Amino acid sequence: MHPQGGDHRTQARYFAHLAVPGGEAFTGLQEELACAVLEVVLLAGLPPYNIEAAADGEETGVGLSPVPGRRHGLRVLWRQDATAALHLPAALVHAQQAAMHQALRTILSAHRFWVEDGPAGEAPVVLGLTRPGAT
Repeated sequence: MHPQGGDHRTQARYFAHLAVPGGEAFTGLQEELACAVLEVVLLAGLPPYNIEAAADGEETGVGLSPVPGRRHGLRVLWRQDATAALHLPAALVHAQQAAMHQALRTILSAHRFWVEDGPAGEAPVVLGLTRPGAT
């Protein structure tokens, strides 16, 4: 986590741009959404992906990727430890990836994020802080 600590909201703001594996830039709406998603991820006890730590071989964590063509969509990705994945059967790596994506979908939905409907096990796409019409 952030070496200076802080609450979940502070850490989420710190990691928002570091959690993008491809280094893409966020729109203003995506940045707000990224901070909110990472705050929930941290509350759930999951590590955010950190592009700086990945350079040192520590690649595990929840990453974010802007969805092309959507000003406010973010794909929420589980990044497995690539080194550990090399030593596991491909079917097991795929099953773990799918399970983590389903867990992320469940966590984000429970926190009332607007999560796009999609196949189970696929990285969820978050479209907003709340689903339109949700109470």
